[in-house]
Amino acid sequence: KLLWVNHSKIQKGKIVEFSWWMKKQGYKDGTILSRTKLLKIMVKRGANLYDPETIKDVIAKQSWSEGRKENAVNAYTTFLTMTGGTWNPPIYCRIRKIPFIPKEDEIDALIASCAPKAATLLQTLKETAARVGEAWSLKWTELDTENRTLRLTPEKGSNPRILPISDK
Repeated sequence: KLLWVNHSKIQKGKIVEFSWWMKKQGYKDGTILSRTKLLKIMVKRGANLYDPETIKDVIAKQSWSEGRKENAVNAYTTFLTMTGGTWNPPIYCRIRKIPFIPKEDEIDALIASCAPKAATLLQTLKETAARVGEAWSLKWTELDTENRTLRLTPEKGSNPRILPISDK
């Protein structure tokens, strides 16, 4: 048991090192957080970061969606890139689904029921189809009240945009 505890501490330390390595490589905070979390979950469920076969076993036993399993494979592949390791990863393909799109009156009812800050964010998302991160990081200087437009700074590789907005 003492050996397992010590091994677990070593793996946790390596995951912290992995987080910092990804930060230095320019990965976004959301990617770092999700990949780190997946590695921690796999270790907690019995995977050994230094044995790819145990990673495959743990992933295969999860009741996760194909997309989450694909994310777990990507997280471990990135970990191996840091450590110089290799593996023959399992293949998981996420199932693409048509998203649920609420009716406009349902969206308006949701916005009306929110506190002012949340309502403003949701109204902005509704009118611009911006990503949450794009809307959340808006500055007052990007709002043109005279022309009723917003200048959006892109995230996730999209393009900067100027979008019309209503008086709301």
